[in-house]
Amino acid sequence: MDKESALELASKYISYLKENNYDIVKAILFGSFAKGDFDNDSDIDIAVIFKNLDDKFKTQVKLFMLTPKFDTRIEPHPIDINDFNHNNQFAHEIIKYGIEIT
Repeated sequence: MDKESALELASKYISYLKENNYDIVKAILFGSFAKGDFDNDSDIDIAVIFKNLDDKFKTQVKLFMLTPKFDTRIEPHPIDINDFNHNNQFAHEIIKYGIEIT
């Protein structure tokens, strides 16, 4: 899989989530596909930024359960917008190297 294919898959996954009433502010492809240092075994890391994320663990489980509909390499990472905006190290990495999914 190439970078464009990973981005297209990520976009379809995020569109599906939005169509199913997930309150997503934005989504960002990050990790090896965004940086361009991926291989055949690389995960498709997606930061899924929510307006209000009450239970991160429960949300992550729900998001993972939907990935087989698209590709099992998709690895969603739910983040509350407030945590994302406080410029922690994880958010900094995503902002620096990530590609926003439209």
